[in-house]
Amino acid sequence: MADEDAFDAIVVGGGFAGLAAAYRLAQADKSVLVVERGQVCGAKNLTGGRIYAYALQALLGDRWREAPVQREVKREIISLLTEQDAVNVDSTLTSVEEESYTVLAAPLLAWLAEQAEEAGAMIVTETTVDGLIIRDGRVCGVTTGDEQLEASVVIDCEGINPLLLERAGLIRPLDPHDVAVGAKFVFGMPAAEVEQRFGVQPGEGAALLGMGDPTHGVFGGVFAYTNNESVSLGLVVDSAAWAKSGRSLLATAQDLQEHPALRRYVGDAELLEYGAHLVYEGGYDTLPQMSGDGWLICGDAAGLCLNRGFTIRGMDYAVMSGIAAADTVVEAVEAGDTGPTGLAGYRRRLDEGLLQDFRTLRGGHAWMSGTPDLFTVYPKLAVDLMTDLYHVGAEPVRPVGSTVWRTARKVRKPFSTARSLLKGMKTL
Repeated sequence: MADEDAFDAIVVGGGFAGLAAAYRLAQADKSVLVVERGQVCGAKNLTGGRIYAYALQALLGDRWREAPVQREVKREIISLLTEQDAVNVDSTLTSVEEESYTVLAAPLLAWLAEQAEEAGAMIVTETTVDGLIIRDGRVCGVTTGDEQLEASVVIDCEGINPLLLERAGLIRPLDPHDVAVGAKFVFGMPAAEVEQRFGVQPGEGAALLGMGDPTHGVFGGVFAYTNNESVSLGLVVDSAAWAKSGRSLLATAQDLQEHPALRRYVGDAELLEYGAHLVYEGGYDTLPQMSGDGWLICGDAAGLCLNRGFTIRGMDYAVMSGIAAADTVVEAVEAGDTGPTGLAGYRRRLDEGLLQDFRTLRGGHAWMSGTPDLFTVYPKLAVDLMTDLYHVGAEPVRPVGSTVWRTARKVRKPFSTARSLLKGMKTL
């Protein structure tokens, strides 16, 4: 393509980050092409998850309420699980309004693609980007099949494996120690049954995050989200530690459905979908370079996923990084500088925005991955304590304080365990 025919930006990947960037660029009257390898945007996204509404508001204004989200989360459950039992911290937050929603990625991304196209973006599906066009060290576009598509800037939103930039030597290869692997199942059931099983009102939903026996002592956790007429259930485990364990991820995920404390949510329901997915978990100190000469990286490709144990965030960061990338490209194109200096504003926007969260929690991943007690000792301690407190037998009752101390003494190293827990509270 001649220079006058080049796009202002080519976005690789039609996920949350890519479509947010495309919509924002089109709204600013910039020419933008989205190249998506799925049949439609969202076709290759494993369904089921949660998005925080502030990100949709930032992208769409009040029009976000037209988006096909699922249920507004009104119930938050943190679950500590042993082999048979669970202790739940259960919060019903009816006073919280429009903070977060469960979503099925496929319909939501299809809708976002429609908004981007209506704004003026061009979206090409069933097309794989084979490589980058690089001249004198500068990214000038992409190649797909026999075609060369040129652009002032390429925005890489291809997901957890940003192979384009890796193969070009522009970012370091993905480190297996920085990723987790997840398995997810989606079970169908009528809306009324979803509400009955999770104890929520019509149209309302629940989010459950748990840790303990289901991951067999490996750093990871379980999750469940309510959709309109389905429930998403799954687990995520540290990939390197899981490989060393020698366990089957699929078999472990299948066992999850039969756990006595989780079966009530999905037991006897119809399995609609299942799959596996990599999840970035490295944290602030492992994030890649965010921009360079003619390129930017967003969303999962940039490692923008954050797990605090009681919240898991990725979709909102993908949208916000897409917005930041688009605003940077608009500024750079209008200034006539889409080189490293002209695109440096992207990192500044991230530093002033979402990366503040990553800096605050930069020690969280190291603490969780280095604290195996979190997935073995703590859940058992919680279950033992509640079992002792609720036990009624022929023997005399004990004061609560002595019951707590009696349970705590079962821990092999109670004081070091307590110190580790305090450190974790500060880190997270």
